[in-house]
Amino acid sequence: MDTFSHIVMGLGIGALAQIDPVVSNNQFLSQAVLLGAVIGSNAPDFDFIYRMKGKGSYIRNHRGTSHSLPALPLWAVFVSGFIYLLLPGADFLHLFLWTFLAVILHVFLDLFNVHGTQVLLPFSRKWISFDSIPLTDPFIFMLHVLGFCLLPFFHSGKTFLVIYACMFLYLFIRTFSTIFIKKYLHSYFQNAIEIKCIPHTSIGKYDVIIETNEDFLFGVYYKNELYIEHSFSKVIPFPELVEDSKSDEVVADLLSSTHFAYPFVRECKKGYLIYWNDLRFRTKRFFRFGAILFISSDLKCKKRYIGHVNSPKQYKKVLKNLKHSHSSI
Repeated sequence: MDTFSHIVMGLGIGALAQIDPVVSNNQFLSQAVLLGAVIGSNAPDFDFIYRMKGKGSYIRNHRGTSHSLPALPLWAVFVSGFIYLLLPGADFLHLFLWTFLAVILHVFLDLFNVHGTQVLLPFSRKWISFDSIPLTDPFIFMLHVLGFCLLPFFHSGKTFLVIYACMFLYLFIRTFSTIFIKKYLHSYFQNAIEIKCIPHTSIGKYDVIIETNEDFLFGVYYKNELYIEHSFSKVIPFPELVEDSKSDEVVADLLSSTHFAYPFVRECKKGYLIYWNDLRFRTKRFFRFGAILFISSDLKCKKRYIGHVNSPKQYKKVLKNLKHSHSSI
């Protein structure tokens, strides 16, 4: 989920904490718990510090160790301990427990979108994603807004207990829908290696990627119908260049974060452009996320870009900068 949604979730957990009589009967503790819930709800995303080492490092490490099972209690201890130093009169146990819940819900909800997390680190580097909800889910956001609007009229703890019951029911329905659709598609594409569903905001509508041994198929699933739009063959021009590009730092960073990176190679006047696009994130005109590698004709000069490209204009600017640079980075 996005940062703003996690902040809203933290406020919701702060309201839910009023169901705890120790919290509700202590205004000082209530304020400490609210602060802990908001910070704890965002703590796993503090891995943004990897940006200091570059975009590639952040992409490789985001939603990795910081979202793993061993990290969850550590984040709770760190956040609640910090708040306790600022507000030493607060009950530490209850502050810790509600902060811990906020941390857990952050990672739990991140499992349901298309990106997923490496929650099983250090035991497994596998990315786990349930493909159930979009990265920014308007229904979950509006549920919280409804809860906040009801606070002047009803007990805040009981109100958000109902709100979160509705949220978990919503997650169950969307997850069950995704499981059903994947099984349905597997019955038709029995040679599929993997089927990835990218959920829309509408329940039951998905962009779909179907990987086989020969290609990637792209389509849209809606109202029990799959519409295949196009496909990419796994037989790629300049296979040696593609294979060598995997050892490049930014390409390796991208490949560590997704199983759905696909290379396109284009020969230009000064060399070759190798596009490693994350197939999960696309518009009708271009892929919005990936790594681009420019290799000069003599194979000595390389320029790299990794990250999001939010418009065709930005896409053209990135390519221009890569092709017109003659120094290695």
